Amino acid sequence: MFLGVDIGTTGIKTCLVDLEGRVVGKAYRKLKTHGLEENRRELCPYEIFIAVKDTIGEVTANGQGKQVEAITVSSLGEAIVPVDHSGNPLRNSIIGTDPRGSAELHWLKETIGTEALTRITGLNLSSIYSLNKILHLKRHEPELYAKVWKVFCIADYVVFLLTGETCIDYSLASRTMAFDFNEYKWSEKILGACGVAQELLPTPVLPGTVVGTVRQELADELGLRPATKVAIGGHDHIFNAIGSGAVAAGVCSNAVGTTEGFTAFLGGTRLDSKTIAENNISCQPFVLPSTFNTVAWHNTAGALLNWFVATFFDGPQTVQEVQRILNQMNGVCRREPSRLMVLPHFAGCTTQAMDDLAKGAILGLTVYTTKDEIYKALLEGATYELMVIFQALLNADVQLDRIVVSGGGSKSGVWLQTKADILGRPITKVAVEETGAVGSAILAAVNLGYYSSLPEAAEVMVKYGETIEPDLKYHAVHQGRFQEYQALYGKLKTLNHLL
Repeated sequence: MFLGVDIGTTGIKTCLVDLEGRVVGKAYRKLKTHGLEENRRELCPYEIFIAVKDTIGEVTANGQGKQVEAITVSSLGEAIVPVDHSGNPLRNSIIGTDPRGSAELHWLKETIGTEALTRITGLNLSSIYSLNKILHLKRHEPELYAKVWKVFCIADYVVFLLTGETCIDYSLASRTMAFDFNEYKWSEKILGACGVAQELLPTPVLPGTVVGTVRQELADELGLRPATKVAIGGHDHIFNAIGSGAVAAGVCSNAVGTTEGFTAFLGGTRLDSKTIAENNISCQPFVLPSTFNTVAWHNTAGALLNWFVATFFDGPQTVQEVQRILNQMNGVCRREPSRLMVLPHFAGCTTQAMDDLAKGAILGLTVYTTKDEIYKALLEGATYELMVIFQALLNADVQLDRIVVSGGGSKSGVWLQTKADILGRPITKVAVEETGAVGSAILAAVNLGYYSSLPEAAEVMVKYGETIEPDLKYHAVHQGRFQEYQALYGKLKTLNHLL
């Protein structure tokens, strides 16, 4: 048995997975985003680890913890956790979509150069990356910065608490904008220019590396056997891709959670800085030596639907109540395209431009507009934004033969059909929703010798559901609307920057 701990922006999911890819136990805890009233986005490290322990304890109850061979932790990228010499967090974690760091990015571009930064890191440049947040702390919270012993990302922070080891995997290291993805090490050029000591950062290792064992007192508390192995996981986009079977060229993972994106396996091919900059796609180390994958996403997929429920329905809702409301909305959705158009930049833009000042819009409203129409338009707007990513991947000559969808958004048949219609491609649904945990189990099973390769393990452990075919009549309608959609960001940019 393997434990996969998957830490997202809005919640933590821990699953117990067997060698056949079956999820035999799972637990979830919601996370609170702090600081929203001040236009900040932070997670509390203490709340994160409490939720990690709670979910592990829940799935290892009744003696199942004694069967766990390895725990693998994956997480959202970019978010930083500065800790002191005792390993205690010095403040809340600033996550990538927090607007702080914009001035620092401008300074980095001027100091090091845009092309050099992209060539070294493989990233389309944005304020979201960890280094911008670190520099913000250094400049605006110098007394706190002086106390920093290590700056972790979320997954390696949790691994540190589980084991006492200070390691970070290549994929999350690459999301800091301080990692040389050509040499697989921290960039002396970038860190030197910033005056950030390399010793403040964990040691980079290959994703899936077993870095230690669970501390004895935690093993006792959580019902785990002594010396349970702990593997460094990585960026949740990658593990969702592995759990979707996207471990060979041509298979593209579409993970739909709070955010949404495409992750495509590139094999041994690195995207060059020109391709990255022109198409706004990042190139990231994959979990196999000398292999890479794409990173391209937008910020508001499930986040749009959470906003919709919070805005149009009274009172706080449980996860189950939110799902009931969404099921109700799916049941009344019209098959035809909406009469509205949504620009889904409710948390900035990451696709057409890396613009944290971008804002959303709902166009075509009349006094007769209903919330049902708005709901359908939100699904379409999110998918038009996904289409921008899809076209960028094609422009970058990325092989896209099969699209596999996973995550909470894959529960909506209406959304899946909308996606197939807009993209004009068949969409295959993963049978098991918990692809991050299954991806963790696949990598652990390969590294522990149960399978000889990722494709072999995925062949056994990944299960698929239905394939949704596009309706070519509606695809033709959406193609015309998409041409107009592409112009919306530019038309509204100046106004939205004023607001």
